[in-house]
Amino acid sequence: MEKLIEGINAYNAGEFAAAYEILYPLAQYERDDEAQLYVGMMHFYGEGVEKSEEKAMEWWKKAMRSGNQDAAYRLSELKTSTKTTF
Repeated sequence: MEKLIEGINAYNAGEFAAAYEILYPLAQYERDDEAQLYVGMMHFYGEGVEKSEEKAMEWWKKAMRSGNQDAAYRLSELKTSTKTTF
């Protein structure tokens, strides 16, 4: 839990490389849904990593499957905002 808070604080301070270094292992290996949410946001906005909506969606799906409501909301917003009407 301390590492998660440290990573989120780094993210909020704009220290994205440090945040990614802390949050990625929590997201990938410990499957922490909050860390997955933040790693997804970093990919979505290109903060400290290459910008990629596809990778953001992958991380948010993982977080959503663990019950993270913020990730579910972000996914639904992304899907509805990218729909095209003809």
